[in-house]
Amino acid sequence: QEHIKPPHHFRAPRCKEGGAMVSSGARARTGPLRRLLVLVGLALFALRPRMNFLNLVKARIAGSSGLAGTGNHNLIVPLRPHTASSSGPRVQANADPGTAAFTFTDWATALQFLAALSPAILVEILVLPPVQRLLTSLGVREDPDSRDYVTGSDGTIKVQRGFDFQAWEKQRQNPERYWQILSATLGNSTMLSRLQGPLLALNIVAAAVLIYNVNLVPTGFPSLQLPALPFTLSSFVLGLLVTFRTNTSSNRYTLARNNWGDILNVSRDLIQTAFLWVKDEEAARDFARWVPAFSLALMCHLRDPRSHDLREELRAAAGPGDTATGLGRGLTEEEITEIVERPVGMNAPHFVLHRLRLKLEAMGFGVNDQRRVLMEYNITRLINDMGSCENIFATPIPLGYTKHTARFLYVWLLLLP
Repeated sequence: QEHIKPPHHFRAPRCKEGGAMVSSGARARTGPLRRLLVLVGLALFALRPRMNFLNLVKARIAGSSGLAGTGNHNLIVPLRPHTASSSGPRVQANADPGTAAFTFTDWATALQFLAALSPAILVEILVLPPVQRLLTSLGVREDPDSRDYVTGSDGTIKVQRGFDFQAWEKQRQNPERYWQILSATLGNSTMLSRLQGPLLALNIVAAAVLIYNVNLVPTGFPSLQLPALPFTLSSFVLGLLVTFRTNTSSNRYTLARNNWGDILNVSRDLIQTAFLWVKDEEAARDFARWVPAFSLALMCHLRDPRSHDLREELRAAAGPGDTATGLGRGLTEEEITEIVERPVGMNAPHFVLHRLRLKLEAMGFGVNDQRRVLMEYNITRLINDMGSCENIFATPIPLGYTKHTARFLYVWLLLLP
């Protein structure tokens, strides 16, 4: 339910920290910086002239196979297997093969390793908070405070906003929207923040396999290969698993969105019928004030308690402050306190519906009056929508299925290089 943005006058979710309400997306993340330092350390180690790992390995292999001279003080280490006519570069090594001089081939190897790690380095740089702030100042990335984020996601899962005329007009722009999509991948998209860890591990493994095949296999190391047939056969199963999980997630979102739409329609119908059928206008107005309280109470009931304060949300239920007085006022403080301090065993939306039924009974309709039957039926629909939303919240996609799918996909990608 947190992926569905509530009506426009609702405030953005805020998390309580230290007594203040702060946006969850404003927290600084140090994980990308640590991973970036690891990547830079790997690159510097590969570029270090006097401690080159590949030279050390090649020298040990050459010394054990008799390719070098018999004296330890005059060891010649070939960087590639040489024939009699080969005139390739040779490295004059000292007693310690690890101090072999750095040659053009070593520079090429190190730069090749650095280039192989460039996607992971680029991702780690882009998700750094200073870089994100720079992209925001340049207009490439929208202001994070202008969006709502799912509570507890640390600003990595956005709450989807409802479209208006401007959003649809922007969506239909061609070819400008394609460039906006590409720029959003670097700035506004939260995909990189959520996938940076797995992408980093996969990139390091792929770069290590590349360096191993290009530099160590020619020196005598065994060639490690996996047959392509298992990957070909398992790709169909993996595709079905990922597709099923995607369809299940879409169906859950669609069901939640339909429930929210039905709540909106029933609320409008209840208010309209109350003013049409109730002769006492003040009683109809009092009934109408309690209807939006159900939507607010249900939102706070389904979301993380840290994201919303029920009392504050009920105060804002009447809309902007200039229309929340007089005939347009919302619930009184006594009524709000009654909801917050409701009897034990009743959640807030259930208590609001209970009060709506009591007010409907006090309107003077007969037991068999068709008007009362229709309004009672609408309240029953709200109860059904509340139960459906609670089922979606309490019943995720089977955890065993999601975990095994993620593990299968990760191992499949890890072994692919």
